[in-house]
Amino acid sequence: MSRTIKLLFLVSAWLLLAGCGGSGGSSVSSGITITPSGVQVLAGASQQMTATAADGGIAFTWQVNGITSGNSTIGTVSQRGLYTAPDLPPPGGKVTITVIEQSNTSQSGTAALSIGYSDASLKGAYAFSMGGLSSGTPWNAIGEFTANGAGQVSNGLQDINNGSSAQTKIPFNGTYNITPNGFGTITLGGINTQFVLLSGSEANFISTDNQTIASGNFAPQSQTAGSVSTLSGPYIFSLGSANSVNQPFAELGRFIASNGSLTNGTVDINGPNPLVNASLTGSYTFDGSNNHGTLTLIYNTNSYTYSFYVQDATDLIILSSDSSLPISGSISAQQAMAFNNASFIGGYVFFAGGASPTQGFAQAGQFNPNGQGDLGNITEDINTPGDVVNITPPGTYALDAAGTGRGILTINNQGQNAPQTYVFYMSSPTQAQIMTMNSSIVAAGFITSQPQGTAFSNSSLHAHYGFALISQASPASLLLGLGILSADGQGNLTGNLIENLNGSVSPLLSLSGTYMLNSGVRGTATLISNGGGSLPFAIYPITPDGFVMIGANASSPYLGLATIQY
Repeated sequence: MSRTIKLLFLVSAWLLLAGCGGSGGSSVSSGITITPSGVQVLAGASQQMTATAADGGIAFTWQVNGITSGNSTIGTVSQRGLYTAPDLPPPGGKVTITVIEQSNTSQSGTAALSIGYSDASLKGAYAFSMGGLSSGTPWNAIGEFTANGAGQVSNGLQDINNGSSAQTKIPFNGTYNITPNGFGTITLGGINTQFVLLSGSEANFISTDNQTIASGNFAPQSQTAGSVSTLSGPYIFSLGSANSVNQPFAELGRFIASNGSLTNGTVDINGPNPLVNASLTGSYTFDGSNNHGTLTLIYNTNSYTYSFYVQDATDLIILSSDSSLPISGSISAQQAMAFNNASFIGGYVFFAGGASPTQGFAQAGQFNPNGQGDLGNITEDINTPGDVVNITPPGTYALDAAGTGRGILTINNQGQNAPQTYVFYMSSPTQAQIMTMNSSIVAAGFITSQPQGTAFSNSSLHAHYGFALISQASPASLLLGLGILSADGQGNLTGNLIENLNGSVSPLLSLSGTYMLNSGVRGTATLISNGGGSLPFAIYPITPDGFVMIGANASSPYLGLATIQY
């Protein structure tokens, strides 16, 4: 799943006993006992395993998940039985240690270990972006940092646009701490945050300050992408937030990058001014270090400047340098191909979030374009404060004849304030970015494909997930949530949640709940916190590794994404 989807992402943890585990239990199989068994080993830590053969054998072959000596993904074990956990929990969060007697291979034993996160789970270079409100004013930031795997942050750089000034490459250092379930704390450029680690060492985070209310994402950064020659070919860009007077603003477009120039571009804009579709040109340059650079977009005879950090050759994060337009977003590579209606076929989940000048807006659903301009069966939920609907409207789409991947999508939504028309840009036949073309509602999001023939049921969701929620009840009101969920494959949920509600940060909340998927495209879930709150959601599974969440409570339009941890 592309990092750019994580723009919507938004915790807590039981602090388990540190270390490599206690004495634990033991496991016996075919005459060999292994100790300990059933204990937790933290990421990067080691646990000495001991094998005792009933026949007195002392020479053994050690395996992890059936692989002699193991590997970096599941952990390694020496032939003296010293197990070293990987930096991230493997799929399922558990490993099986097997020992085989060398002189009598019919004799073997196994032991199960669970793997928890630790400070070692955050190691290397990362790029980050975050946005929200500071003292009621739009605030956005992007940057990079290096984590040493032992709780220290160095080489931090941050660009900020707070609506009154724009600053670039502000240095910072800091510390971080990670608990065994993947929750952590980190200070990024003076902003205190809590984060949840996801698979691939990405993370969603929210601020825990009462003045700056922001959410964001960080992901591993390539240190070889900071050169002009790396950016080559077509790219899709998406930016949004609010302008200096808290009017929602979004832009979505495409260009071709080559040797510092941006050509053959087009941009669509939705905001306080009339809707815009314009041709676009521009340029970009790197500073020569730190994967940082400057980009200029030119359209409608105006020139707009942005700073950016490169995550890798296919993904960048971008921030406006104009203090009157504090917006941020992403640039992602587009597959080089000629797109047409036939490029858009199969099952897709879509979502869009944003606001009007007076209230928030959230939308999520699933449709099935037929490759010929019809969206097929549509199931969707729309949430605006005071109004929640689940509908199955008709819809159509049309890709531009130029083959650039730009298209117009129409859904006959109910309600006077519901958008009817959207512009979208396909990054590939499996993914697109979408924006409303409705001057009263500015919202943006993603379209992402489902595996062909997918029929989801409760058993489809059986993993640990990190999730992030955002509700923009109005342009000046921001509600954020961040948490973990464990789905047992039978309809039961457990987890934790932390919230930042307009600057009021909650204590750690434990969660319980249920979910229901009946081999369809849409399900329901209810989360109940130990604080007494109950949050109902509609859920749209993308794959067993992730699902979209949209609030079914009319008091606030929550929208979010749950992504697998392990």
